[in-house]
Amino acid sequence: MNIDTFKMIISIVQTGSISGAAQQLGYAQSNISARVHQLEQELNTTIFYRTNRGVILTDAGKKFYKRAISIVDLTEDTINQLKHPKVIEGNLRIGTLQSASETFLPPILTKYYRKFPKVRLAIETGNPMNNIDRVLDYEADGAVIGENIDTSDLNSIPLAKEELCLVSAGSEVPNLKTASFLVFTTGCIYREVTELWLKSQGISIHHPIEFNYLDAIMASVCAGLGVSVVPKKIADSFVERHLLYTYELPKEFYTIQLNFIYRKDHFINRPFEEFIKVITNESKI
Repeated sequence: MNIDTFKMIISIVQTGSISGAAQQLGYAQSNISARVHQLEQELNTTIFYRTNRGVILTDAGKKFYKRAISIVDLTEDTINQLKHPKVIEGNLRIGTLQSASETFLPPILTKYYRKFPKVRLAIETGNPMNNIDRVLDYEADGAVIGENIDTSDLNSIPLAKEELCLVSAGSEVPNLKTASFLVFTTGCIYREVTELWLKSQGISIHHPIEFNYLDAIMASVCAGLGVSVVPKKIADSFVERHLLYTYELPKEFYTIQLNFIYRKDHFINRPFEEFIKVITNESKI
């Protein structure tokens, strides 16, 4: 067993299949399958359940995967420090809300990348629940989310308050009882705020129109498909171009808290340590 073995298991988990790992690592699928089988024999345990749709980690596999992430990160960070003690390099995987990727994060990423150009950045957008799961599963070093998380496994750094508003293509205040609401899928903080606000008014969204992307929601609102609750910073550029109108939300629903989360047991390598410094310094709380 060597570092390549750990990288192989990580690749299988993150691609979801042995074939995906083979393609990513440049090996034959049969070679990967044989190495996994050999590893399971050596450890006298089963790491993966095989299914028609790919592979799933067993309980023992989850423990192995967790250790593999830590071992690979520690090994690569150690090698980088010994080879280039004055240079910060390595991988940094950050999850984020789509809105934060367009408003809060760009200046932070720019400042960080200019200071540490050898770090390989990977930014992935998604709803909060997906981002939280990726952090908990060691698939992301950390993530920007729009809510407070009550879990003993995660550290949380408050970043900024994000203002929300209702957007519509019409110049008159929308009738909340009859308007079509454009929302993200379940698990998104913007949808949660929308539902809580309407519930406080005695209104339920009976037939919401669901989207996966913020850009699609904004374009559809501009086209008159319906109304939506979105970040005010995103809406402002559309208002300036006379494409949309914005309407204030009640005070208790007007803002959400942006936080940066990461696992408490996460190995803090130098790229991640420096990122935490930058994002903390740029915090607007």
